[in-house]
This record gives sequence, C-alpha cells and structure tokens, in this order.
Amino acid sequence: MKLKTIILAMGILSFLFSCKKENRYTDKHGNVIIEKGDETFIIPAEYEKTGAAYKIFLRNETDRTVTLENKFTLKPNEEKIFEFVDTDSILFDFGAKIFFGDTGLEVNDKKGDLAGIGGEYWDKYKVPDDVEYGFVIVAPGKGDIPTE
Repeated sequence: MKLKTIILAMGILSFLFSCKKENRYTDKHGNVIIEKGDETFIIPAEYEKTGAAYKIFLRNETDRTVTLENKFTLKPNEEKIFEFVDTDSILFDFGAKIFFGDTGLEVNDKKGDLAGIGGEYWDKYKVPDDVEYGFVIVAPGKGDIPTE
C-alpha cells in the first residue's frame, strides 16, 4: 500500500514540476493573451462596432500593383498608413478581405496573400507607435494561415 502511495505522489509531483508557467495579460483591445512555454493563446474580446477609426499600415512586397476597392492602389514595394473605420471593410483585388467582426479585426485570405506584422517587423518597417494594425502583401501562400 505504501509503495502505491509513493508512486502516486511521485507522479503528481512530476506532473506539477513539468507544467509550464503561464503568463496572462490583456492587450489594448481587451483580448486576453496567455503565454505558456513556447505557445501563445488568445481569448478574443467581444468587439462592438462603434464607428471608431484605427490606423493600419500596409506594405506591398509583391511585383504586382495591388488595388484596395474604393480606396487606393499600392505599387510594388510601396507602403501606406491609412485610417480604417470599424464599420467598413477592405477588399483587395486579389480576393482578400479585412473587416471588423465579433472578435475585432478579422482577415479572410483564402490564398495566403497577407501577413500580419508585429514585433521585430514593426521595427523593420519603421511603423509609427500610433498605428494599431499592420499587414504586408506577399506572394500567394507566403502569408498567414488562410481563413474562411
């Protein structure tokens, strides 16, 4: 009986010591970010459209000219910062769409033409601090995971 208790206790201690420490915080948009070891989880805040405007950085790293429907055109290697109202949508001529949904800014990019940026890329592209979101237009399949 004592041997079973010792083995059980060792199993519990082993489990507790192998658990990774969790770092949890809330970003400026109300999303809860959980960092556990090498993994990051996001619990999105519920987003309510109010007509608020956000600054978006967009850079075209392809060799083609890209048009944003009813907005502007970006030539290869050109970048632009523009205001985007949360009740609007951004439609690209290659089929991608950026819009505000139930969880905030969302992307529909079936071909993987857009890559969201942050961290070191925010610095690389010299994005100003007052910009809330950043994207780079890349070759098809080189962007973030396509979503529907």
